[in-house]
Amino acid sequence: MARTSSTDEEIRELFEKKRKEYDAYDRTLDALAAFSFILKHVEEIANETITHDFRPRIAPHGSDSDPYTPDGVVWQRPVNSLLLELKTSWHKDDVAQIVKYGKSPGCLLPDGTLKRFSEEHGILLGYQNVPGESNLKTLFDEWERAGIPFPLVVFRYSMEVAPEGNRIFFSRVPYARNGMCPATSFGKAMNSPRGYPVSAASFQFVRSSFHRANDQVIDSYAAVLWWTVYAKHYLTEEQKAEMAASGRLSSPLVIQLDRLDQVPTPADVEVPLSVKDVKRALEFLRQAGLVALKKRARAYEVKLKEDRYVRLPFSGAAVGISSPHDISARIITRWAVNRKKHPIAEPQKGRRALRVRTRRRRDVGTLRLPFPEGSSS
Repeated sequence: MARTSSTDEEIRELFEKKRKEYDAYDRTLDALAAFSFILKHVEEIANETITHDFRPRIAPHGSDSDPYTPDGVVWQRPVNSLLLELKTSWHKDDVAQIVKYGKSPGCLLPDGTLKRFSEEHGILLGYQNVPGESNLKTLFDEWERAGIPFPLVVFRYSMEVAPEGNRIFFSRVPYARNGMCPATSFGKAMNSPRGYPVSAASFQFVRSSFHRANDQVIDSYAAVLWWTVYAKHYLTEEQKAEMAASGRLSSPLVIQLDRLDQVPTPADVEVPLSVKDVKRALEFLRQAGLVALKKRARAYEVKLKEDRYVRLPFSGAAVGISSPHDISARIITRWAVNRKKHPIAEPQKGRRALRVRTRRRRDVGTLRLPFPEGSSS
């Protein structure tokens, strides 16, 4: 009984850690949707906004060869630009990353040409959990040491729950060395000491177009999104008809490994999952027991069932679920249970499996056949 209790507690801890990470990432996408809404639909800000991109590629600096991928770039009248990067909490690598962003000369357009940042430029760096003063000091010390001539503005973004409705709240961090945005309507909103609220009801209609931030998606979020949104787009017309008629496929959906790059993008999605995101999603779902990897066939097999939304079957235990329809909680629960009770062996990085070839030993204990050399039978 003690062992069972201990196992259950470890499963719960796995679930809670992964679910907390999932919720934090979901809030990041809420913030991106809120930015998209105010840049397009708040009149005084929209009138000043020339363009914005939530999938930018910016030119690398120094010896780097690959483009950088911040979460957004905004261009505004008369000569303003802002680079946007959102994070959950502080990481020691943030300093080097933000300094690299600060040294980039501009955006790379689809044809590879460089569009330089404006004369009045700046970086907006947002955190859900504001770094401590010592970390902020490290960040701004390095920023100033690099001699970057435009401001770095650190702000906090959070979801506030209120009787009149939830809202994302952006507020500039009150740190003495913190920078200020250019004095556009958008810049003034981000500079406000009172913060700038955006109601969830107002940006909800654009929220579904953000499936990830530009540079990454966590595995649990990719898995839930792929299962609930992307999976049905892989189906043939015959399979769609079968799902509509019986709520399940008679045979598994097969996704060949050499065709993983064929990701069907749902309509009206501004930042969709990438090939790497889909691979990460399928591996998470594999650990959750919803996807199988057939190594000989070099394919993933997915058993899809239960209604047109391709929802997870209502079987199995669920830890901490507030609603029976909370698909994310169900998938993460199954992942946590299997991760503890039936873990999939992870390949060791940097080591290749070697075929052990045994050297034949000369048989000195068996008499030779009684045929003289050179004779024929």
